[in-house]
Amino acid sequence: MTKFSRKLFDVHEYPIKSDKLVFVFTAMGTRFWAYRWFVWRLNRRGYSVILYDYSTETVLNPTLAKWQDFFRKITIDAQSRLAKYQKLGATNFYSYGVSMGTLLANYFARQTREIHHVILNLTYGDVATNIFTCKLVKRARENFEKQDVNEKTLRENIKYMNPPDSAAGLKNKKVLLYLARHDRKILAFDQARETLKSFREADLDLTYVENRHFGHYVNGIKNLINVAKTDKFFRGQK
Repeated sequence: MTKFSRKLFDVHEYPIKSDKLVFVFTAMGTRFWAYRWFVWRLNRRGYSVILYDYSTETVLNPTLAKWQDFFRKITIDAQSRLAKYQKLGATNFYSYGVSMGTLLANYFARQTREIHHVILNLTYGDVATNIFTCKLVKRARENFEKQDVNEKTLRENIKYMNPPDSAAGLKNKKVLLYLARHDRKILAFDQARETLKSFREADLDLTYVENRHFGHYVNGIKNLINVAKTDKFFRGQK
């Protein structure tokens, strides 16, 4: 494993001799070591892995410019690593995001033609609505309000990361979307269904899995450790 430090994020590489490479974007508040088992299982199944990890301060102490810079820089970094692995023989590339990391996985896939499969393990509906209603990110809302950024202004300025606005950009990709029916406090299911609706209306190549029991944290972990399903999806199997 090789670690690279960045101001806005850290990068951890887990290469093996393989033509397959997965980019993993972690959930807010988790750390890279929590994904070691997931990475190990992906390695065992023949995938090299690049994992992106970031501080909660990036989310909770935001400005509109800081968020946009974060998405831009992490995508540029990932694309440069993809190009490096291409030169080493990799030909198949995948994007996997967990919770907040789904926004980055989604954005990276849309900006990178080589990414042909993307997994969104519990994603958002409207991000601005989440920021202004979810207690977990109350500090982000308060910081935006200090900058005179209300919910409407935020929504208008973050369309690049907003899942319901991103559907068209995922055309010609294969998408596996997980939502949790009893996710009420983190990524509210009633809001997240708007993303499902927009993906269906865009006629994406979509596989949808609805977790019918438990809430956000249990299902995020359960979906993550189901490496067999991840592998089957990446290999084009049902």
